[in-house]
Amino acid sequence: MDYEDGRQVYEIEFYNTTTREEYDYEIDAATGEIVSFDYDAENYAQSTTTTMGSYIGEAKAKEIALAKVSGATAADITKCKLDYDDGRWEYDVEIRYNGLEYEFEIDAYTGTIISWDIDD
Repeated sequence: MDYEDGRQVYEIEFYNTTTREEYDYEIDAATGEIVSFDYDAENYAQSTTTTMGSYIGEAKAKEIALAKVSGATAADITKCKLDYDDGRWEYDVEIRYNGLEYEFEIDAYTGTIISWDIDD
């Protein structure tokens, strides 16, 4: 149990040993509502490709992110940019839909979702 943004929340973390993915949730202690969600691909191995022509492209990055947000459309995307972070090229994609903000980090070469989270 913790106190975040003026309310008590449960912080829950679990790890899927088969897929090597870590999930973190904050759940409102009073209502049971999921306040935020975070996903990380643990021990992610980045692509060794280094040529610009091999990027998946902004359109594909948006498509990958939208596939994770049921009902959202391209009009709900507030940001999509190519960024160099933690020694790798990735697309940072933000979607605002149904009162929630979704943030994705997507490998610029493979299209693998490196991490994503949801905040209200």
